[in-house]
Amino acid sequence: MIVVDAAHCLVISALAFSLWKRASTEFKTIFWPALLLKLAAGVSVGLLYKFYYETGDTFTYFFDGKVLAVLARQDWQSYTAFLWAGDESFPVWDQLTFQQPRAMYLSKITSVFCLITRDNYWIISLYFSFISFCGGWILVHMLTRLDASLRMPASVAILFFPSVVFWTSGLIKESLAMAALYFIVVLFLKGWTSEKVRYWQWVMLPVSLWLLWNLKYYYLAVLLPVLLTALAMRFFVSPRFPVGRPVMSLILWVVIFTIPLYAASVIHPNFYPERFLEVIVSNYESFIEISDPGDAIVYENLQPDAGHILWHTPKALLSGLFRPLLWESQNGLQLVIAMENTVLLICFIAAMASWKYVFRSTYRVLIFSAIVYIFLLCVFLALSTPNFGTLVRYRVGFLPFFILLILIKNPLTRRLGAFIERTFFHIGR
Repeated sequence: MIVVDAAHCLVISALAFSLWKRASTEFKTIFWPALLLKLAAGVSVGLLYKFYYETGDTFTYFFDGKVLAVLARQDWQSYTAFLWAGDESFPVWDQLTFQQPRAMYLSKITSVFCLITRDNYWIISLYFSFISFCGGWILVHMLTRLDASLRMPASVAILFFPSVVFWTSGLIKESLAMAALYFIVVLFLKGWTSEKVRYWQWVMLPVSLWLLWNLKYYYLAVLLPVLLTALAMRFFVSPRFPVGRPVMSLILWVVIFTIPLYAASVIHPNFYPERFLEVIVSNYESFIEISDPGDAIVYENLQPDAGHILWHTPKALLSGLFRPLLWESQNGLQLVIAMENTVLLICFIAAMASWKYVFRSTYRVLIFSAIVYIFLLCVFLALSTPNFGTLVRYRVGFLPFFILLILIKNPLTRRLGAFIERTFFHIGR
C-alpha cells in the first residue's frame, strides 16, 4: 500500500511539475506555495470532519464510493451499468447512504478514484484538491492575459484566500464543481478575447457543464445566463447598436439578460417560476430547524412571494457577503470566518472609493456581469441556506469573484499589492 500511495504522490508531483514548467516566469514563484497550500487544505478538510465534526458528507461520499468500488471488483458490468443509470433495481442500492441523485453522482466519481487508489481517502483528497487547483491556476493565467493588472488580485482571490482555498479542496462537491466553473469561465474569456480554443478544450466544455450541473446546478443556472448575456453584448449588440453612455449599455445588458434568465428558469423544477420561491422558503425553514440559535440568518415572517423575498434581499446580500460578524461568533471556527469577513468588509468599503471604475473601464460589461452573478447567487444562497456553517462553504461559488472585484483599483490594498509583487512575483528574477 505504501508503494501504491507513493506512486500516486509521484503522479501528482509529475503533473504539477508539467504545469509549473508551462507557467510564465512571473507566476512560477507562487506555483508551489499555492499548490502545497491547496493540498494541505484538502487534507485539513478531512481532519476537520474526522476530529472536530466527527462525521460529514466527505466520508459518506468515500464510504459509498468504496461500496461501488467493491461492486466493480466483483462485477464490472453491473458497476458500469450502475454508473450510467443507478437506481433501486440494483442490489447495491440499499448499501448506499446517499441515494439522492446529485449526492450519488459524487459517490460514483469517488468510486473511480477508489479503484485507482485502492480505497485511500487521503490520496483521493489530494487528487480532488489538485484538480481544483488546476482550474483556479488556469483561470488566474487567463485573467492575467486579459489584463496584467489582475495578476495580484486574481492570485489572492483564487489561489490564496483562506476560505476559498479550504472549501474548494478535498473530497467535497465544491472541489470538482469549482474546477468545472473556473474552466467554463476560462473558455468564456477566450471567446470574449477571440482567443483560439484548442480541440481538447472544446471536448472539456460539455464535460465541465455536465459536471457542474450534476454537482451544483444552481451555480450553473446563474452563471450561464450571465455569460451568454455578456457574449451577446460583446458580439451582437455593441457592434450593431453602439451606446455612448455607459449607463445605457448596462441597462441594455439587463434587458437582454431576461431572455437567458427565463430559459434557465425552465430547465430545472426548482427554478420553475411557480416553485422557485416555495423552494427558497422550504429550504430556509429546514435549515432553521436544524440550526442552533444564533447560528443562522433569521428572516422574520419569510413567505414565498416576491414582495417578501425582495424585502429580505438586502439583508440576504449583506449577510451572505459579510456574516457572521465578530460579535456573532460562537466558537473558534466562526471566529476565524468572522475575522475573514471583517477583512472583506473593510476592503469592500475601501473599494467604494473607486466605484466609478465600473463605468469608465473598457471591461465594464465583464465587471457588471460579475456583479450580477455575485448578487443573484449570494442572495439565493443566503435565503435558502441561512446556516452560517453551511453558507460559508456554499458561497465559494461566488466568493472568489467578489474578492477579485473589491481588490481591483482598491486604494487600501494597492500598497499591500505592491509589497506582494516585490516579495513574491519578483523573487528569482
